[in-house]
Amino acid sequence: MESLRGLLILFVLTGHAIVGVYRDLTFLVPLLRFVSPSVFVFVYLFGYSQGRVKKNPLKILQKASSFFHFYLFWASLSFLAYVLLDGEYTNVWVTKRVFSVDDSILKKYLITIFSFTGSWQYYFVLVVMILLLISIFIKDPRKILPFSFAGAVVNSSFVSFWFLTKNRLLPPIEGALITYLNPVHWLFPFLMGYKDAVERKKREPRKLSLFLYVFLFAIGSLEYWNAYGKFHTLLGVDQFSLTGVLLGIYSIEVFTWLAEKVNLPFLKRMGRYSFLLFMIHMPFQWMFYVFLDSFVDLPEWCWVIIMVMFSLIFMEILLKLSRILPKPVRKIVIGA
Repeated sequence: MESLRGLLILFVLTGHAIVGVYRDLTFLVPLLRFVSPSVFVFVYLFGYSQGRVKKNPLKILQKASSFFHFYLFWASLSFLAYVLLDGEYTNVWVTKRVFSVDDSILKKYLITIFSFTGSWQYYFVLVVMILLLISIFIKDPRKILPFSFAGAVVNSSFVSFWFLTKNRLLPPIEGALITYLNPVHWLFPFLMGYKDAVERKKREPRKLSLFLYVFLFAIGSLEYWNAYGKFHTLLGVDQFSLTGVLLGIYSIEVFTWLAEKVNLPFLKRMGRYSFLLFMIHMPFQWMFYVFLDSFVDLPEWCWVIIMVMFSLIFMEILLKLSRILPKPVRKIVIGA
């Protein structure tokens, strides 16, 4: 499972680097459509891991609290970087775009932290915490799985509505649609994983599943091309379209098979610290790129590799520094 998580976080780092560097994504649409279900599979694995452990409400609350402390450290550090660096370095800070915050530093900080909008990725900590709390009340995931699928479909409709009308909506409505309905969307893969763990089921690649995956991948790529051609962005069709949900289901088997074929030590290490990589890569690898790009002119593909390598090197530095930290502090810094 660690190899699979490592492969998924590698896909996430690469995909975000590509979107951050390339000005024209037209010819990269198939690659981005391929890696986009990575977060869906991540949430599936999270549900699977929760379904395998004995339910203990107190430990679940402690785990949710530790996630928040981990997030609080990195969100505060990234906010400090935004304030100190300012200018184009702050483009990745989305709080102002979502909530039109233009006030005192303290108010900006509090809204950034408690709205989970320091970057587009930090909202995911809120999702994880909510899913953890929901797991306390799950008795039979099979009974509520169909309802969670319906919730994912409804959420996809909401996001599609925002995507088509975003220029006519107020920023707070944008924040609500993109951030606070997300747990409804991610509950579905979480329950899928939870159910499979309870049933001791392992999803093996099958011919029918592969055929459906290829079909949905083709449809999803066309959806990407259409959205990018019309709106020059993939945000509205990335994770939250109905095609994305269906593709995510069959990507579990495809990505599992790939991870078994490339079962490398460095992937296992990345998988072990995948949540740390997820927290630091956005915005830090982006700011690293913007800083160096001011001094060095390199091809776009080189910058993608450099950005991914920066996140991996940053992770290794943090892991080495964490050895001298007391255990409570170490858990806050690296999440483990």
